[in-house]
Amino acid sequence: MLSDKIRELRSIRGLSLEQLANMVGSTKSYIWELEKKPEIKPSAELVSKLAQALNVTMDSLMDESKENDRDVVFFREYKNLSEETKVQLMSILQAIK
Repeated sequence: MLSDKIRELRSIRGLSLEQLANMVGSTKSYIWELEKKPEIKPSAELVSKLAQALNVTMDSLMDESKENDRDVVFFREYKNLSEETKVQLMSILQAIK
């Protein structure tokens, strides 16, 4: 559900309700309602802003399947890392396997 995805992605990104609301030009109370009341249907414009703020595509945000939300965020963040940081991250991953 959209409400679950917004809450999960906001949590993954470490954003408060207020921070996300400010990023998308909304209110903390409306973001809370979106997360708690699945029957609320935001406008396409707001969904677009939420997707951008949460660093996912609109399709991913609207997709009913919950799989891979964390992976999507991880790989988007990974793409922006320096090559040196990517090498360090790979070393860490190999060490904890």
